[in-house]
Amino acid sequence: MKKKRKISEYDLVSRLNGSKIRFMLLFFFPAFLLYLWLFIYPIFESVQASFTNWNGFDLTKEWVGWQNYQNILTNDVFWGALKNDFVIVFWKEILIGGLALLFSFVVTHGHITKVENKIYRFLFYVPNVLSVIVITTVWTFVLNPSIGLLNGLLDVMGLQSIIPENGWLVEYTIPWIIVIASWCGIGTYMVLLIAAINNVPGDLYEASHLDGANQFQQFYHVTVPAIWPQIRYLIVSVFFGTLASNMGLILPLTGGGPDNRSMVMSLFVYQYGMNDYRVGYANAAAVIFMIISMVLSLLFNNTLQKKEDSMQ
Repeated sequence: MKKKRKISEYDLVSRLNGSKIRFMLLFFFPAFLLYLWLFIYPIFESVQASFTNWNGFDLTKEWVGWQNYQNILTNDVFWGALKNDFVIVFWKEILIGGLALLFSFVVTHGHITKVENKIYRFLFYVPNVLSVIVITTVWTFVLNPSIGLLNGLLDVMGLQSIIPENGWLVEYTIPWIIVIASWCGIGTYMVLLIAAINNVPGDLYEASHLDGANQFQQFYHVTVPAIWPQIRYLIVSVFFGTLASNMGLILPLTGGGPDNRSMVMSLFVYQYGMNDYRVGYANAAAVIFMIISMVLSLLFNNTLQKKEDSMQ
């Protein structure tokens, strides 16, 4: 009988390296090439198009150099859109982060029944399963200056004096966009934080209770540090998600009006690129917005990382 050859360490390493190469050829490289084609290549195309005067249809592009960037930086609508984006992001961080954290702590540590717990989770999560069109249609009806539910309720309560003459979405455009956008986002992060809080060891709460900590102190000194990775994820997700999705809510709700007061960067790029066919100009605005977002995200992540390190 032939003796089985003993597998040397060199043979084992060679087999492992061979399996890794086959795995990369079959799964990694095709996915990586697809990623380059769908995500990285369009960025370079956008940067290249930003230096041209192009309507998006002609095969030839007129090279204009930095002219598009100069025109954008002197455009008041651009600066107004940029300001609106970061105002919305700032208040959404406060409202979504604060309310999601508060509600999740109340649901997990409040004296409520299981039935009430399920009802609260359902009510807060409902907006996340509705489409943007449904949400904007409902809120447009609620805020309608003629037949809106809000004006009708204020009228019944005898508060007609606080009803704006031109309508809520005309006189308080950005505040109402912030309210609606925050209302849509609380449910998802609330579910995330509830799961995180439920995984916090009960011994930490018992020890803090024996030390004389009340519920607020337990929340601040026990809950928040224990679930900080999830809070950090919430903050970063709201930041990037808001910058990417503002147009989806604002376009059917206000269309960027009145008088561009609700214009945001994604809608600014869309209107110049798709409506005015100034694709080169729109790409220049998109490149500027991308650079600003990348710089702020790096600063943002660095600040959050320092905060996390200080908690450890």
